[in-house]
Amino acid sequence: MPKWIVIPATVLAVIAIGMAVCFMALNASHAAEPGVIQGAGGHKASGHFEVLKDGAVTKVVLKDDFALQEAPAPRLAWGRDGYKRGTIFATLAKFKGAQEYTVPAGTDLSQYNEFWIWCEKFDVPLASAKLK
Repeated sequence: MPKWIVIPATVLAVIAIGMAVCFMALNASHAAEPGVIQGAGGHKASGHFEVLKDGAVTKVVLKDDFALQEAPAPRLAWGRDGYKRGTIFATLAKFKGAQEYTVPAGTDLSQYNEFWIWCEKFDVPLASAKLK
């Protein structure tokens, strides 16, 4: 094979590998960003959320860009490096758009590092996000 074909092919392969590594790194860093909701367990979800404190009341606020693939019995819950049983505190009212949920008084959010949307019917994850 002529050298003028081998060298450009090698250069293109190195560039392609470099681009793939960069895209994977960008996607991985996006997944760990606090406040960003992503699908879990093969379900699709996107958008942002915040946990806001207003006096003695703490709320989970799903932003306008929130969207979740429809599923039965979606519940809001907490976790630490994974969903924690017994932390469900609300039923998701709608699959798209802005919404607010009150966190039960006495909930110690310092125990958790994740927000979860959990399918109670099938006991599977639908979405999760890191807490700030």
